[in-house]
Amino acid sequence: MRDALIDLKKQVLDNYNPIKVSEKAMTILLNYSNEIPYKFQSDLHGLIAMDMGDEFILPKEECIQIIDELLAS
Repeated sequence: MRDALIDLKKQVLDNYNPIKVSEKAMTILLNYSNEIPYKFQSDLHGLIAMDMGDEFILPKEECIQIIDELLAS
């Protein structure tokens, strides 16, 4: 899971595209849901929801913060 999160963070830092971040976050949830602490799953859902419209798009800095928290867990 760590490699997937690092790849996601790289995506955010290099070329922030909320739709692509959402897609990668969904893949991480599907592949690693049993490894993600429950308290962080709602944050990951926030990343996933960014493909639902402009009102759900998180700022780049907030995405990085969520990913860093997941990496630290």
